[in-house]
Amino acid sequence: MAQIISITHAKQQLLQLARRTEELGESFVIVKDARPISALLPFDEYESLLETLDILETEPDIAKKLRATTLEMAKGQFVVWKKPAIGKADPGASRRAPSKKAPTLKRK
Repeated sequence: MAQIISITHAKQQLLQLARRTEELGESFVIVKDARPISALLPFDEYESLLETLDILETEPDIAKKLRATTLEMAKGQFVVWKKPAIGKADPGASRRAPSKKAPTLKRK
C-alpha cells in the first residue's frame, strides 16, 4: 500500500524517497491540500502499468479471453510448455494436447 505524503515533505525528501522506492520498492502518493496530485513508484511497476494499459487498449476483449482461459485451466485443458533442447525444437509441440500415458521406448 502506498504511503501518503505531503508535497512539502516530498520536496524536502525527494532523494531519500527515490532511494526507498528503488531499494525497498515503496510507493508514495503525494498530496496537496489533502488532494492526491502525483505518485512516486518503482520504475518497474510504472513500466508494468504502462504495458498493462497498452494490452487493454490493443486487446479490448482480453478480459473475455482471460475468463475462457481460466475455465480451460480448471477443466485441465492446457498444454505444459517445455523449453526445447538447443537444436531440437519441435514447432508443433505447443499445439499438441498432453499425452495421457507415459511414452514407451522402442527397441530395434
